[in-house]
Amino acid sequence: MKYDEIKITTRREINICEHAISKLEKIIASMERKYGKGSKDFFRELEGTPHPYDSDIVHWYESFSALTRWKERLAAHQEIMKL
Repeated sequence: MKYDEIKITTRREINICEHAISKLEKIIASMERKYGKGSKDFFRELEGTPHPYDSDIVHWYESFSALTRWKERLAAHQEIMKL
């Protein structure tokens, strides 16, 4: 595989990561407005307390967790582009 092909593929992966991050950030911002709290504070307060199943909260938590993974993936691809 030529170096240009690697750069093109990595750039494509970066675009995918950026799109996913943008989408997740919108979901998280919407939930933070709805519940009036930042994600970190909200989930810290929920730790160790029983709470009823709420699909909004589950979706928020999954989005919040996924955001970290997507940011890590983006950083790895950006590091490749520096080589």
